[in-house]
Amino acid sequence: MGEPRKEPEPDPGIPTDLVGLARIAGLSLRHIVGAVTKGAVHTATDLVDDIRAGEPMSQIIDERVDMLRRTALGALGLTSTANGVYGPVEPGAAAEDLKAMGDAMITEGWDSAQQPRDVHPSFIPILHDLTPDEARILRFLAVAGPQPAIDIRTRTPFGIGSQRLADGINMIAYMAGCAIPDRDHHYLGNLSRLGLVRFSTEPVADFRRYAFLEAQPSAQVAYKSVNMRAISQYRRIELSVFGRQFCDACFVLDGYTGGGWASDDRGDVYLGKGPRLP
Repeated sequence: MGEPRKEPEPDPGIPTDLVGLARIAGLSLRHIVGAVTKGAVHTATDLVDDIRAGEPMSQIIDERVDMLRRTALGALGLTSTANGVYGPVEPGAAAEDLKAMGDAMITEGWDSAQQPRDVHPSFIPILHDLTPDEARILRFLAVAGPQPAIDIRTRTPFGIGSQRLADGINMIAYMAGCAIPDRDHHYLGNLSRLGLVRFSTEPVADFRRYAFLEAQPSAQVAYKSVNMRAISQYRRIELSVFGRQFCDACFVLDGYTGGGWASDDRGDVYLGKGPRLP
């Protein structure tokens, strides 16, 4: 008997198990199949045109197979170039690798059918970077709009030499129904890092909402630490433009009222002087 036949080793530059790669990339198989299906429809249309134009069948098949392969890799967040398959950029990557990936992205970007429209490619990895509480905060901000926050500083003439006693006091995590609301600064910090939330120095329209924050225990501790010689600076926390797009794409907002804050219509009456809401 002869030696057992050895199977040829797979080309390391060609993915042979999309399910395994999908798990490594943290994506769902449905996302991969959806991307490949769209690419297949686009490829089938071009295939008919090429056959009618009299292109050699072997060349047509090779080109279309390669196109579907690149579509699958793109859904996984990988890039196929002449030198192989590139994944996410690793720290310390060579300059040649970065240029190869950038050039490949620009070259493949000419095919408008493969361009993302409503869903940005980074939405899926961002979802994997969120905690459930952070998702609740995003959904709340998406329906309730900008929320008030206050910084507390010592009162000094013209603000010269003022010291910050407390910052970013807000009730967003509580209002959003977070499981661990006292970690709101951690949550908001991560959401800001991801570009989903922005901290603005502008106040919300209704100044009366800040009185509730000034009555919170953390604010009272800051005031009493300097015998009430402190002032509040009115801020607001809101979704960025990218955050709004992310929430529209990733969350079901219909039917969610944010605990009644989806419409801030209290029906109250203003008394005395002072600015009115628009």
